[in-house]
Amino acid sequence: MTFSVLLRGGGEDGQTPLTLPELALMPLAAGVAVQAACGAGGLKWPNDLLAPDGRKLAGILLEADLRGEEARRAVLGIGLNVSGAPAGAAHLSELRPGVTRAQVLGDVLFQLERWLRAPPAEILEAWAAASVTLGRPVRVQTPRGPLEGVAERLDASGSLIVRTLDGPHTVSAGDVELIGALDGGLHGGPAP
Repeated sequence: MTFSVLLRGGGEDGQTPLTLPELALMPLAAGVAVQAACGAGGLKWPNDLLAPDGRKLAGILLEADLRGEEARRAVLGIGLNVSGAPAGAAHLSELRPGVTRAQVLGDVLFQLERWLRAPPAEILEAWAAASVTLGRPVRVQTPRGPLEGVAERLDASGSLIVRTLDGPHTVSAGDVELIGALDGGLHGGPAP
């Protein structure tokens, strides 16, 4: 199942622009929402939900029409394997037999309503609680090249802090590969 949600700025008329800090946290908030709606799996920074065995269950993408330091709107795209999946990926019906796309869509939209309005600290705390990235060895492909170390935490903007042999590095964009097996499955539980 794939769908997009149009996100507009705040204010009574929806015309207050979205700021860069708000935009940066939206994929993390959406990850928390999707994980809570599915009731299973763990979050891989910045935008994937993995099944308990580590296979990809869902992905999230945010695109915004930036005008300097703000955007009037953004589009949040979510792809979630509900009853089938490409080879090597997981689908939700493996974890919740009998689940329907309509039920999952309703659950995701309900959770998005909650998490896209949550305070930043609450989003970051919920994301960290459901994370399978933090505390693990990672390899990150960044615009500046590959980086290998331990994913320590998220900073206030949602960037990943990776500790390498030469100290901590802040990663605001990149593709994360988890190094090693997911011992005993994923520990991330559903967000409240």
